[in-house]
Amino acid sequence: MKNKYTIIAICMFAFVHYSAMAQIADSIRVHIDSCLSILQEHSLYVNSVNWDETRTKVFEKAKTAKTKVQTFEALKIAFDALGDKHAAYYHGDDSYKIDNSELIKRYSDSIKVAWTRGPRIDGRMIGDIAYFSVPFMGINKQEQIDWYANWLYDEVAKLQKHNPKGWVIDLRLNGGGNIRPMLTGLAMFFGDGIVSYYRDKNGKNSDEAAFSKGNFLMDGKLQAAIKNKITGMPYAKVAVIIGAGTASSGEITAAVFSQRHNTLLLGDSTAGLANATNGFVFNNNKTYFLISTACITDPHKIPFPQTIQPNLFIKGNDAFNDIGNDIAVNKAIEWLRQ
Repeated sequence: MKNKYTIIAICMFAFVHYSAMAQIADSIRVHIDSCLSILQEHSLYVNSVNWDETRTKVFEKAKTAKTKVQTFEALKIAFDALGDKHAAYYHGDDSYKIDNSELIKRYSDSIKVAWTRGPRIDGRMIGDIAYFSVPFMGINKQEQIDWYANWLYDEVAKLQKHNPKGWVIDLRLNGGGNIRPMLTGLAMFFGDGIVSYYRDKNGKNSDEAAFSKGNFLMDGKLQAAIKNKITGMPYAKVAVIIGAGTASSGEITAAVFSQRHNTLLLGDSTAGLANATNGFVFNNNKTYFLISTACITDPHKIPFPQTIQPNLFIKGNDAFNDIGNDIAVNKAIEWLRQ
């Protein structure tokens, strides 16, 4: 049986909630309800939130709002409650992401400078070892996906002509984007088989990802068309370099390689954003939510960790302007030549 103090507290909680709602215009209340409904229906982290408490705090903060724009600060409360560092919230000229200063502190000066140069593959031979980088791929249209996939694939094909002893795949500058052109462009390194699934907040698995005959498929469908295919290299020796700049789809790419035989992950821990996001546009295209909607599992439907760890930790400064003298690259080459 609840004691009288518990009952009083519940009554006060309800009073604050309904008092705040009573002061808000119907259009504003409907907007807030719509926003919270999207988060509750789709967020991967929905079960970590006390929604009654969060809803009360949001409406209390928004009680003086006269326009939807003025609800922006109030709705940040819901984003903070979710704790989704992969999420972003946009309304008009306003935007919000949860602070991730600890990750930002991990970015080296070399990474920051390299990012300013834009996406590059930087394929080259370092003696008998092939090196290339897989960049961020922030694209969505199919023609863009096809172009990026063929760009990456063709760069690998050029290096294959040198018959390298091993491969260094650098994911340290890969902050994510669309995974479909990444894994299509790297399909030659994999044999046939399933590599991952998406799993939503309810534990439902979907989006089966697989390689088949040198193609990357999702739910059995080809994700990009490669124009000039090469012989596959599923048994090639591969070193994958990861670090703080490896995020989102970059991390998932690393996770997929972590299952591959004859492969070493080296470098540092990734950004901790290895999950799938989805975007929601509403309010007459004035409001946009990007939120984590699924974790990624291996072929046995066991979730990958959100932070991918290397098999071999390498501490030291990056040198993207002088790759031949980069500590992690040299350690990768040393392992490949063993």
